[in-house]
Amino acid sequence: MPTEQDPELWFPIGEELVYKIYWGVVPVGTSRVTTRWIEEDGRKLLAIRYRTRSNKVIATIYPVDDTIESVIDPETFLPVRFTKDLNEGRHRYHETTTFDYKRLKATWKSFVKNTTKEFDIDPDTRDIVSFMYYIRSQKFKPGETHSYRVMSDEKIYDLTLKVGDEEKIKLPGFGNVPCLRLDPTAKFQGLFVRKGKLEIWVHQKSRMICTQIVGRVPVASIKIKIDQVNGPGDDWWSQKTTTKKEKTARQREASRHKRRRR
Repeated sequence: MPTEQDPELWFPIGEELVYKIYWGVVPVGTSRVTTRWIEEDGRKLLAIRYRTRSNKVIATIYPVDDTIESVIDPETFLPVRFTKDLNEGRHRYHETTTFDYKRLKATWKSFVKNTTKEFDIDPDTRDIVSFMYYIRSQKFKPGETHSYRVMSDEKIYDLTLKVGDEEKIKLPGFGNVPCLRLDPTAKFQGLFVRKGKLEIWVHQKSRMICTQIVGRVPVASIKIKIDQVNGPGDDWWSQKTTTKKEKTARQREASRHKRRRR
């Protein structure tokens, strides 16, 4: 539960972002991003979790149930622990990385392969999840280029973020939303896309929410669009989500009533 002593962050704790995932134009799954307070060893920490699952149709061919979580020190917004638990078809990955900023070391462990590795980190090294939320605190301008060091796959990678122009992105239930395009360049496994070029769109005027991600892969494109913004708050995003849910509920009720009349 939040207290008066909690650090003030740039997003509400308890927020849930729901994304729809498309392979080309075909819906293939959903990703839910949640934030919550947890306590470990007398410390109050922040947990950010991405849960990505294939829908029922795709699951019969290639089931996906991925969980990626970062546990963060809210005072520094640096990760304490990063966990990756991926189940994709026949493939399984279960790994944890713990961070020691006093020693500038991180320890990676694979529970599937039963192997451990220690590697060097920088004073501001973040995993991909804490990095994605960290950039929500930043204000970008078209034409800028930013460089970061990000941990992924038990290694540290250089990531370059080029800021493109503002574009209007059509989001079902939200309308045409002005967003900045961010073009990241790095070679590591991301949150939604294994390989290929990524483009990210961010709405800077409210919450700095990532509204859309497009992954260009050899066969097709993967598109991730924001579908709901749930949790505390009564801003534009929350109001639009509520309206969308009410409209969907009315449509479902009308459909049930029509079937009963037949």
